[in-house]
Amino acid sequence: MFDFNLHQAEQVEHEVLAQDVACSEVGVSPLPEAKPGFQFPPRVWGLMLASYAVFFVAIFAATGGSGHARFAIVISVLYTAMFFGVARIGAGIGGPERLSPLDRGQPLQTWTGPMDSRSAYAQVLVVPMVIALFGIGIAAIIAVIDFTA
Repeated sequence: MFDFNLHQAEQVEHEVLAQDVACSEVGVSPLPEAKPGFQFPPRVWGLMLASYAVFFVAIFAATGGSGHARFAIVISVLYTAMFFGVARIGAGIGGPERLSPLDRGQPLQTWTGPMDSRSAYAQVLVVPMVIALFGIGIAAIIAVIDFTA
């Protein structure tokens, strides 16, 4: 399953080191590392953020007039905003990214092999969407309990 030839890996490592030494002797800087970025289209991040927004709105509505619960929810919203905000700032530091392979109709290259857009979206969005459904479920349960009481 994992055919890894240690001898070939060491040979490649020696070749890379030799090229690095050759470049430094000539005064040519080595090639910069490839910075592929996040490689997801912006709509994936939008769907993820929308899923969390649905969750927070549903939980906010479900808590009724409880000031303590709503305060805790606001704190959670701020943490979520910091999470996405820091990621956005960090992504912008390196300049504009290349177009996502998924937007170009190509598979996303991962450690375990290429992944088509449907599989990539499913893996990334399943947890946020289940969290959104959880929030909707809690709001529905609270609404039924309040209606029958």
